[in-house]
Amino acid sequence: VKQPLEINQLQFSLAHTLLLDAPAYLNTTDSHGISRDANVLDYCRRNHITIQCYSPFQYGVFEGTFIGNPDYAQLNAVLTRLAKKYDTTENGIAVAWLLRHTANMQVVVGTTNASRIPGIVKGAEITLTREEWYELYAAAGNKLP
Repeated sequence: VKQPLEINQLQFSLAHTLLLDAPAYLNTTDSHGISRDANVLDYCRRNHITIQCYSPFQYGVFEGTFIGNPDYAQLNAVLTRLAKKYDTTENGIAVAWLLRHTANMQVVVGTTNASRIPGIVKGAEITLTREEWYELYAAAGNKLP
């Protein structure tokens, strides 16, 4: 294309962190250190391309949501605790986690349940602490570098 790209929509959520994993595991023997995304996150940041996160509550492409999923009990416990602290929902905290990243991402949310929208919107107003951000990342099953 001749015009510059301004937006790139990528799947990214607390339980689908492939955009972050390779750099965090660099110089380890863990297979997460293999870059499968050609460093698209860094490319977008360097070239001022806004990342729009789609499927922000999914843990895979077709598997389903991690919120309320017993396979993500530790993550849900942290989401619930922080949702109470910030007077929002677990969805709102998941959105706040995405928006806390320094890449100034946007979140693409689609829902057929209008009652979820206020919590999601409130998440955009919350700034998680760095410690909370990493606690959520670890609770989703990721190793901290």
